[in-house]
Amino acid sequence: MIFGYENGGFMAPLYPYFFNLPEYPAVELVGITPAQQARNTAAFKAVMRIAHERGIEVTAGIWDHIYRGGVQGGGIPGAAENAGKRVPGLVWGVTADNLSAYTKAALRRFLNGFPELDAIQFRMHDESGLKHEEMAGFWHDVFSFIKAERPKLRIDLRVKDLPDAVINDALDQGLQARVNTKYWMEQLGLPFHPTHVNTENQHDRRHGYADLLRYPQRYRVQWQVWTGGTTRLLLWGDPEYVRRFAASARLYDGNSFEMNEMLATKMLGEPHDEQPIPILNERYRYYDFEFERYWAFYRLWGRLTYNPQTAAEVWQSEFETRFGPQAGVHVMKALQAGSAVLPRIVAAAYRYQYFPTTRGWAEMNHQDSLPKFATAENSDIQQFENPRDEARSILHDSDTAMRRPQETSRWFAQTASEISSELALAQKAIGAKAGNEFLSTAADLKILAGLAQYYAARLPAAVAYNVYKEAGDTTAFDEAISGEKRAVKAWRGMAAAASDLYNDHLPFGARAVGFRQHWREELTLLEQDFTALTAERAKAEAKSGSKLAPRDPNLKPPMISLLPPATAELGRDLRIAVKAAASEQVKWMRLRYRHVSQFEDYQTAEMTLDAKSGLSTATIPAAFLDPKWNLMYFVEVVGKNGAGRMYPDLEHEMPYVIVAVKR
Repeated sequence: MIFGYENGGFMAPLYPYFFNLPEYPAVELVGITPAQQARNTAAFKAVMRIAHERGIEVTAGIWDHIYRGGVQGGGIPGAAENAGKRVPGLVWGVTADNLSAYTKAALRRFLNGFPELDAIQFRMHDESGLKHEEMAGFWHDVFSFIKAERPKLRIDLRVKDLPDAVINDALDQGLQARVNTKYWMEQLGLPFHPTHVNTENQHDRRHGYADLLRYPQRYRVQWQVWTGGTTRLLLWGDPEYVRRFAASARLYDGNSFEMNEMLATKMLGEPHDEQPIPILNERYRYYDFEFERYWAFYRLWGRLTYNPQTAAEVWQSEFETRFGPQAGVHVMKALQAGSAVLPRIVAAAYRYQYFPTTRGWAEMNHQDSLPKFATAENSDIQQFENPRDEARSILHDSDTAMRRPQETSRWFAQTASEISSELALAQKAIGAKAGNEFLSTAADLKILAGLAQYYAARLPAAVAYNVYKEAGDTTAFDEAISGEKRAVKAWRGMAAAASDLYNDHLPFGARAVGFRQHWREELTLLEQDFTALTAERAKAEAKSGSKLAPRDPNLKPPMISLLPPATAELGRDLRIAVKAAASEQVKWMRLRYRHVSQFEDYQTAEMTLDAKSGLSTATIPAAFLDPKWNLMYFVEVVGKNGAGRMYPDLEHEMPYVIVAVKR
């Protein structure tokens, strides 16, 4: 349970929410009464009791330690403007002078008051209110206190922007500490660690494992799948995704992960005393509690990360019970296909500025006008080519082994068709027996199919618009207009699917930073953007230059088989070999390799074919091997027909090979 996430000072820190300290009479949560504090204490104890009765441990996420405005804003209107004043809802009285002493005293009271608590997670860096120059001293004091008071308490250190010195301090003091980092931005990406994170965060500890996976190993990593920026509302259930994720979470001897539950950001940015707004209109309600709607999500993550070999019958039987033996299997298949849409958007069609939960929402954000979307860089920049680079590739006739936007567009189109086909079969089977759960599920599936159709149209439109910007080709601009028109139509269908079923007001993020509350509201903005795009076209003047000639996404790339080495030995070159199914079809093949550090770019080695063995090989030099890091590599291949691919293939497995170094 996270206490203090952009709460505008409300729980910065959390302690006065539960109690006041007599030795610090000036520190208070302005406006709270002793009766309210007692109620809050009883509620948290009830949460822990109910959880423990079900075998669930509870971690308190203490994320804010002092309120200083900035990124901590969001929960209380006007909080930032009134920093330094006694404002109802803000913590008052914690200062730079008493910060460390008050925190230790309050933490002692907190731990004594809640002995049931299983662990604490700390947000460590400046977003917690701490100044950089305060961090080392503050955390040393907190660690020393915990070592003295609760030495066996598990501590999760959120590692964003956290210096090694602070991590080492916790370990050197003997705390039961592990580090916690994001798996794929604050979104639900694909079920593997990104092949290459976006350059904007390549050299900091914000996105992924960064430079943390060093040897000798001193800590474990807890992977945080921060789905709250993506899957907030729509149903989700993809067993193959969960299986693949579970395998990837074993990286660096991983044994734990966090997953944001559905509805985690509901009411985010709303006043604290606002009554929760139901997500479905009352006549479609079919549950006692809204979380029950996501039974498939919980069942898949709960069972398959515990045992990836769990039989499909465990969830298929539930689909058949709820929707009937004929319709159930089609609902299940449609949901599995639909659940692949949002991760693909995040990985291959996402504007990186929407990294944070508080800014991005792939389920409802149309990602701005086409000219802005056309500059999108994606979030796995190694696997997916962006629209701007593809336009330049078209104009200069260059090769790439990356998945081109046209290929990603085809994937979205095929997935939309699969969702719609399975849903049609389910609707035919269920007939007049459709209840509210089926109607609600069908609406979500239509929205997911609509999102897939939207990006199937918009990605080629973005490429065409970039061709126009690069070469002045107005024919390409016309193609962009045509594609964006289809994208608007797809979004219009989504708004219609949600219209009668979903509440008109779905508060899942602060409106001040652009969160809409219904697809219909977002449609209005999209239509305005389209009007502006057509106005730009009316003023465009053709220039001489290359015409739009996109690559055929149906061309088949060469197929290769990898022959991974078991380990790498220090002091010896590492030979990497692959075998092409038809080497005569290969134009070129390259080995890409690096240490298992996202701070690094990939090195390149050309692969050479040995006609006698049929193997293509390249060498990672002995000088590159370092006992501090394991290695990772993949192979790029482009055929003589211009089609390219990276192996291992991300559609089927983790798209790189990790080789352990013998130490």
